[in-house]
Amino acid sequence: MTDFLRIWSLRKLPSLFTRLFFGFLVIGLLVCFSIAFSSSAFANTTSPSHTVPFEQLERGQYTIEVSINDSEPLKFMIDTAASRTSIFNETRLRLGLDTDSAQKFINGMTKSGYRPTSTVDKLSFGRHVFTEHNIIILKDWDKAIYEGLDGILGMDVFDNLVFAFSHKTKTVKISVGAGYSKSTGYSKSKYRRWKKVRLADNPYPVEKFGLLFTYTQFGDVYVPTLLDTGANFSAINWKSVKGTTIAKERRRLREEWIIQGSIGAFKPRLRVRFEQANIGGIKLKQHEFLVMNFDNFPVNNYGAYPLVIAGIDIFEGRDFTLDFAENHLYIAPKPRKLSINTRSSRIKRKGDE
Repeated sequence: MTDFLRIWSLRKLPSLFTRLFFGFLVIGLLVCFSIAFSSSAFANTTSPSHTVPFEQLERGQYTIEVSINDSEPLKFMIDTAASRTSIFNETRLRLGLDTDSAQKFINGMTKSGYRPTSTVDKLSFGRHVFTEHNIIILKDWDKAIYEGLDGILGMDVFDNLVFAFSHKTKTVKISVGAGYSKSTGYSKSKYRRWKKVRLADNPYPVEKFGLLFTYTQFGDVYVPTLLDTGANFSAINWKSVKGTTIAKERRRLREEWIIQGSIGAFKPRLRVRFEQANIGGIKLKQHEFLVMNFDNFPVNNYGAYPLVIAGIDIFEGRDFTLDFAENHLYIAPKPRKLSINTRSSRIKRKGDE
């Protein structure tokens, strides 16, 4: 673990309770549902490739318009860490949807419980339609309502699709089949300089939940990593830093918690900055992670195994493509920085015009 220790660069939070690193999608609400996928009929009604606009929430997560039972457009977040598609109860009431008789048990990183479900006649986005589809009903989130978010698109509707995001046009191209197939309009040349990240099932001996994983490299240590487009930050659990200087910080936080009266459960959180990290081949420098408990999360056996959560901050605002047909993530290269001489030359030419 010697090399692992060298790469840590710690930065303490002034107050763990007043400066949370994350936005309204607190990691306890990163939804991973411990229930099997429902079987629903799927129909691709027109051409296999089309483009729809996307928006970004205040913290950067991506949303597209979804319709339920031919409703008005609803704002849904694309969340690769959600096994199932879900809506908020306020949305359900607005749409007049009934709940099913049986509730389903769901697991999140810090919170679990039974939630009602609803089977909708039709759920559609773009030109893709799912009929008789079962969705989870979530408790209302004040922040979500404030931002106009109606629900979350999960992995149960992404199978065999390709989502290509363009920040220049603020659109996402949705295709059926492998990203390189002629029918989708993609070509290998498009991704020649893009970083290709291979995604796979959960490597741990637990239920797979239909989620996609890669690896994060810290020095010579590799940690399984869940791709989570529903999180605006990256995180790592305390199990991953066992035996390092970060573990000592956890002991210090516990001492402070005891001094403060041991109020509530001890759930320490700490923001750290790595000098170097490598997520699926994406090299990151001075990248921040939130260290916290994943003790309620079944994908790593309730905190028994090391785990990293890779949020949308790894994209660094670049275009990217999620190929669920081939289980690949493609990220565009960083924009090239102009040299001082080049910028001066362009400014001069502009002034001559």
